[in-house]
Amino acid sequence: MKNRKSEYSRHIDRLLSCRKCPKMEGNPVHGCVPSSRIISLGQAPGVHEERFGKPFAYTAGKTLFGWLKRIGIEEESFRKRVNMSAVCRCFPGKAKTGDRKPNPIEVKNCSEFLEFEIQFHKTELIIPIGKLAIDQLFDSKNYKLEDVIGGSFSRELYGIQLDWIPLPHPSGLNVWNHTEKGKELIQKALEKIRKHPVVKDEFGL
Repeated sequence: MKNRKSEYSRHIDRLLSCRKCPKMEGNPVHGCVPSSRIISLGQAPGVHEERFGKPFAYTAGKTLFGWLKRIGIEEESFRKRVNMSAVCRCFPGKAKTGDRKPNPIEVKNCSEFLEFEIQFHKTELIIPIGKLAIDQLFDSKNYKLEDVIGGSFSRELYGIQLDWIPLPHPSGLNVWNHTEKGKELIQKALEKIRKHPVVKDEFGL
C-alpha cells in the first residue's frame, strides 16, 4: 500500500511539473485521489481553476455538482471518491467565444496522465464531461450530443475494460443543456450514473 501511494505521489509530481505545451496558459491542475474506481474526465481547466487548485471549481462546477446533487451525490463526497481527470490539465486560453479547444498534439501530450490513472486505478467507470472528453471514448467523431447523452457504453481503454456514461459540458455557454431534449437526456444520464453498481457501492446509493 505504501509503495502504491508513493507511485501515485510521483505521478502527481510529474503531472504538476509538466510544461510540454507552449500555448497552454498557467500550470497544471489536478483532482487526483490515491484510490478510486471512478474517473470523471473533463475537457480542461477554466481560467479560475488554477487559483482554486482543483477542477470544476467555478461556475461550470456549480452546475455540475448541482446535477450530481439531484442523485444524492454531494460535491465533497464526489471529490473524495472520484479521480477528477481531464483531457488536458492546463488552461488552454481564451477563444473568441469561450475557452480555446486544445489541439491534437496537446491532447496527445496529456494522454499519458490519463493512461496512468486508468491503469493504476483499474477504472470501472468513466464519466466524460463535454464533447472533447466524449471524443476520447467514442470511436465515431460524427455525432450529436443526443446520440450519446443518456446512454451507457462499454469499451477497453489502455488495456482496461470499463463502462462510460457521458454528460454534456456544464458551461453556461452550452445552450443544448437548456433545451427540452437536453434537460431530459441529462436527467436520464444522471439516473444511469446513480444506478451503476460501482456508484451505488461507492456512494451508498
